[in-house]
Amino acid sequence: MTDIFKSLTEYIKKYSTIYIMTHKNPDLDGLGSSICLYEIVTSFKKECFIIDTGDSKNSSVQKMYDILRERKVEIKLKGEKEALKDLTDDTLLIIVDVHKPEMVESKEILEHVKNIVILDHHIKGSHYIKRANLSYINSSLSSVTELMAYYLKYLNKTVDPVIATIMVTGIEIDTNNYKLKTTEKTYEAAAILTSMGAESILKQELLKEDKTAYLKRSHFVKHSYMINHNMAMCTMDDEIYAPKDLAEIAEQLLQFDEVEASFSIGRIKEDVIGVSARSLGNVDVEQIMERLGGGGHLTDAAAQLTAVSIEQAKEKVLHAIER
Repeated sequence: MTDIFKSLTEYIKKYSTIYIMTHKNPDLDGLGSSICLYEIVTSFKKECFIIDTGDSKNSSVQKMYDILRERKVEIKLKGEKEALKDLTDDTLLIIVDVHKPEMVESKEILEHVKNIVILDHHIKGSHYIKRANLSYINSSLSSVTELMAYYLKYLNKTVDPVIATIMVTGIEIDTNNYKLKTTEKTYEAAAILTSMGAESILKQELLKEDKTAYLKRSHFVKHSYMINHNMAMCTMDDEIYAPKDLAEIAEQLLQFDEVEASFSIGRIKEDVIGVSARSLGNVDVEQIMERLGGGGHLTDAAAQLTAVSIEQAKEKVLHAIER
């Protein structure tokens, strides 16, 4: 990783203003790594902003912002319109936890910015951001947060214990509590962040959820079904849910006997059906989701389908599996 860290540091030092952006509906890996990178960039005395379009429906993200305010950890956010207005040729955009143009939080910023760095851990799909100055996409990583932990070690820098906690939580969520995409480097990254003061009680606070939401999700899991000898599927009702809900259902299905891959299908916007896919590793769900225009990782992938019903989305998923 030394070479990428050296190049990344050179790019940060080269530009006067740095924007950091993750994917649509940000999660704690995307934002945890963004906040860590923000701290690193500002330590070099550079002006830095995290792009925030207000798109996240993730309850853990809302708690994260509340905790940052309570602990007086200051992070500068910038909305899409203001960021577009302030763009110059001396602005660098660092994109984390995503490399597909249609999945970034702001397509407008991506289209108008001149200088781009990409840091991601998903399998590189056929449709990716092609005009990046520097692109590091490593699917062997559990998360971008894992990469940032090693970047801190490389720079011999630390972060506030609250930020370290957010980062550890991001790793835990992305690995389904260290059950998926986990290597010795993942544990080492968690140890690095723990040594910086990551708090286990605060982590549990970030992971807490609404009881009603949990029970509703359990209802869908109860009514899931096997679609073949080793794959389970859950189709939800027509209400709108957060992508996080779909992801957690798919992860829960992996706990059952004989289930090696799982798929959950539900509405995430008025005109968008989300598909979340998980695997223990013997089934490549990234390849299946890529056939639907999505992508991700061997064991963790997703796709979004527009202008279809849940039943039609289900048929498309089944067809992608058959292929």
